[in-house]
Amino acid sequence: MSARLKAFLSSAALLACVGALVLLARPSEVARSVELKTLDWRFRHLSRPEKHDSRIVLVMIDQPSLDRFEKDGVYWPWPRSIYGAILGLLKKGGARTVVFDQIFSSPSPYGAAEDAQFGSSLKEFGRTVLALNITRGEPRLPVPEILAGAAAVGDVTMPPDFDGVFRRVPLTTILPSGGSFPTLPAAAAMIDSGRALADFHAPLQDGRMLVRFHGKSLTADPLLKTYASYPAGDLILSWNAILEKSKPALDPALFKDKLVFISMSAAGLLDNRPSPISAQFAGTEIVAAAADNLLNADYLVPAGTAVLLGLMLFALLAGGTASGLAERGAAAPLILLGASVALAAAACAAFRRGVVVEMVAPQLSLWLGFAAASAYNYAVEGRQKRYIQGAFARYLSPEIVARIAKNPEALALGGERREVTIYFSDIEGFTTISEMLDPEKLTRLMNRYLGEMTDTILASGGTLDKYIGDAIMAFWNAPLPCEGHALIGCRAALANQKRLLELGPEFARLGYPPVRARIGLNSGPAIIGNLGSALRFSYTALGDSVNLASRLEGANKAYGSYILISQSTREGAGAAIETRELDFVMVKGKHQPIRVYELLGLAGETDGRLLKKARAFEAALALFRSKDFEKAEAAFAALPTEFGPDRASDEYVARCRHYRAEPPPFDWNGSYALTEK
Repeated sequence: MSARLKAFLSSAALLACVGALVLLARPSEVARSVELKTLDWRFRHLSRPEKHDSRIVLVMIDQPSLDRFEKDGVYWPWPRSIYGAILGLLKKGGARTVVFDQIFSSPSPYGAAEDAQFGSSLKEFGRTVLALNITRGEPRLPVPEILAGAAAVGDVTMPPDFDGVFRRVPLTTILPSGGSFPTLPAAAAMIDSGRALADFHAPLQDGRMLVRFHGKSLTADPLLKTYASYPAGDLILSWNAILEKSKPALDPALFKDKLVFISMSAAGLLDNRPSPISAQFAGTEIVAAAADNLLNADYLVPAGTAVLLGLMLFALLAGGTASGLAERGAAAPLILLGASVALAAAACAAFRRGVVVEMVAPQLSLWLGFAAASAYNYAVEGRQKRYIQGAFARYLSPEIVARIAKNPEALALGGERREVTIYFSDIEGFTTISEMLDPEKLTRLMNRYLGEMTDTILASGGTLDKYIGDAIMAFWNAPLPCEGHALIGCRAALANQKRLLELGPEFARLGYPPVRARIGLNSGPAIIGNLGSALRFSYTALGDSVNLASRLEGANKAYGSYILISQSTREGAGAAIETRELDFVMVKGKHQPIRVYELLGLAGETDGRLLKKARAFEAALALFRSKDFEKAEAAFAALPTEFGPDRASDEYVARCRHYRAEPPPFDWNGSYALTEK
C-alpha cells in the first residue's frame, strides 16, 4: 500500500470518527441549545410575512378598551353579554369562524343568565371554538351554559422547548384517563375548514408541530406580530352604533370570511410567551400561526437524515482539504470560510422554502474536522515532514527539502533507478596541503572550501551525497526531477571553479596555499535511495555511472584538465556548453571506451582564443586517430601556449612518438586505457 493511500485512509478514518462524535453530540443540551438559537435567528431574519394568511385576524382586549368601559362603570372581568356584542358585529360582517383564546371555566359574577346568554350568542354564530386547559391531568372546561353553545373546544396547554421558548405545538392532548382533546390551533383549523384532524398531514416531532412563524408585525402593536388586530372596544362600540342606527367606527365587512381569534393584550391580562421572534410574544399569536400552518399546509419540514449526513460529509471533506492546504498561504482559510458560508447559505435557503436544515452539526463537522486533521497532520505527517527535513537538510537545498516534505512519495526509500548527473571533485595536491597546515588551520580551510562548493551545488538544485575527506560527491535529478540536469551540473562545476579563483586572494591573505579542484561529471542511470542499516543510512547513488564520474575526476590528472565530462553529459548539455574532446578512453574498471571532454565554459561566454585552440587540438586528434602520427605530433606540438603548458598536447606528442616506434594493432580504434583512478 502506497504512503499516499495510507495517508488518505488514515485521514478518512479520522474524519469519520469526527463525524461520529458530532452525531453523538447532537442530542446533548448544549448542541440542541445552539441549534435552536440558529433556528431562532432564521425565524427573525428569514421569515416571510407575505406568506401569512390574511384571512386570520385578531381581536384584542387591550388597555384602551378596558379604560373606555371603566368610565361607564363596567370593570374587568366584563359581563359575558359584552362578548355577545362582539359576536354580533362579527356575524353581521360575515366572519367565518371565531376562536376565544380565553378560558371561561368559572361562572360569571353577574349571574348564570350571563353565561346562558353568552352560550346562546355562541350557538347563534355557529362556528365558534372555546379554550380549555388541562390541570393535573384533568380538563378545565368552560361552564356548561357556555360550553353548550360552542362548536368545539381546544386545549391551550402547550409546553415550551427545553430552553423555555415556544416553537412547537401539539395537535392533540392525551388525558391520563385515555381520552383526548385537540389543541386550540387544531380545533380552530378543524372548525374553520370542516376537516377532521386526521386530514391535516402536519410533520410532527415528538407529537409536536414546529410552528412556521411569518415574521414581523403588520400592525403598530409591538406585542402582536404578523396578523392584523383590532381593539375589542372598537367592535363593541361599533355594534352598539349599528343597533342605534348610526355609522359604526369599524365596518363589519372588514371581517368577511375571517378566522377571528379573540384574546387579551392589556397589561396584566396578556399571556406573554417567549418565542423565536421575540422574548415577549402574545400567546394567541402562536395559536394563530399554528392554525395558519394547518389551514394552508404551510409547514416547516425537517430535512431528512440523508441531507444531514450529506452536509456533514461535505463539511468534513472541506475541513480535511483545508488542513491539507494549511501551508499554502490563504488557501485553507478561504476553503474554511467558503465552506462555512456555503453551509449556512444552504440552511438559510432551505428555511425560506420551508425545510429546516441543521446548522450546528455541519458547521461543527467542518471546524472539528479541520482541527482534528490539522492535529493529526502535525502529530503524524508533521513528524514525518520534520524527519524528512532533518534528514535531508544537510544535503539538499531548503526549497527541495520543502518540496519533499510536502510530497514524501518523491522519495523511493530503498532505492529506485533514475537518470542522474553525478559530480565528483577532489582537491589537487591535497596531501601536500594537509602537510603544510596545522590541524586547526586545515580544518578551517576545508570547512570554507566544502561550504562554498556545497552552496553552489545546493543552489543549483543538486543533492549532496557525501564528503570523502576533501572529495565531494553530488548529483542532480534525484530525489526530485531536475530538467536539463546535465547542463545544470556543468554550470555548477564551472561556477565552483570560478568561485575558487575568486577565493584565491582571500586564501592567500589567510596563509593558505592555492586551492584547485578537479571535477568529473557523468550522466547516466543509477540506483538512488536511502541505503544502509535500520540504525544508520544514507541517501546515495550507486552504479556504473557513479563509478565513471569518479574515474573521470581522477582522469583529469592525465590531461592537466580541471573539469572532465563524459560523452553522455556532453550530449545532455548540448550546444549550451563549449568543450574540447580529449580522448577515447578505457577507464579502469570499464570494458567499453568512451569519449571524454574538457569543459571549457558556457556558450557565448568562453574566450574565443581558447575555442580556437580547442578546434586545433581536435583536428590534431583526428590525425592521431587516422594513424597519421607524424602529422599529428607536429600538430599537437604547434598548439598555442598562451594559456600555459598543455599537458593533454604533451601527452599526445608522447603517444605519437610511441606509436611511430611501435605501431598499434590493425584493429586499433583510437582508444587509450587509463591505468589511474
